[in-house]
Amino acid sequence: MAQATDLTLLKPIPWFPGLSLPELLAADGCSQQDQPLLLAVNRGAGISAPLLAGLACTLTAEENCRLGGFRHKADQDRFLLGRGLLRQMLALWMDQQPQHVAIALGPRGKPYCPGGPQFNVSHSGDLILLALHRCRPLGVDVEQERPALNWQPIARRLLSSQQVDALLQQPVAEQATAFLQAWCHLEAELKAGGWGLAAPPVGGSAGLMGHWRLCLGRGYVGALAAGQASDPSLSG
Repeated sequence: MAQATDLTLLKPIPWFPGLSLPELLAADGCSQQDQPLLLAVNRGAGISAPLLAGLACTLTAEENCRLGGFRHKADQDRFLLGRGLLRQMLALWMDQQPQHVAIALGPRGKPYCPGGPQFNVSHSGDLILLALHRCRPLGVDVEQERPALNWQPIARRLLSSQQVDALLQQPVAEQATAFLQAWCHLEAELKAGGWGLAAPPVGGSAGLMGHWRLCLGRGYVGALAAGQASDPSLSG
């Protein structure tokens, strides 16, 4: 996998109630310099019950069953915001009603929109990220910082020895956050390629990927990866 250093910083566009999604799509162009459109939603910033109820109306019956399976309200809210706003974005892109947008699973289980743009969603804590691009398969990952995280066993299992050594050279107080940044980079790349942690690609895929380190503000780290343009049905 590619190293998680010296990456271009990408700051997501913050979403808030009342933001015009058509204006957002038009202003961003969805691919300035072939860059994905990235939207950040803060669950703790004015998300009202009527807004969530409206998003629930855009879900399919299967998605509403998934929603009902979450025991905690925070998990329900994250799912509603992620899937409901994703449906709104895809609907605007494809000129359809949100509840009529088809979302399918590729051969390796990655969701995609037949005939629509590529997308990926991630959430941690109160932050939800939505990434879209007209044709490049995407992977995005966000993690809430956890200073007391016992990161070394995870890192030794999933990262290269060189990456682990580099993390250990960081000041002790910064090692957990540095690990989470490396983890986000790895997870974003695997999601973009449609691979799982149990079966990453042999030899890595850095040469096929574009990478961004995300500027998310205090308490969060994240990364985004974009593969080469391809048939979205094959990128799962």
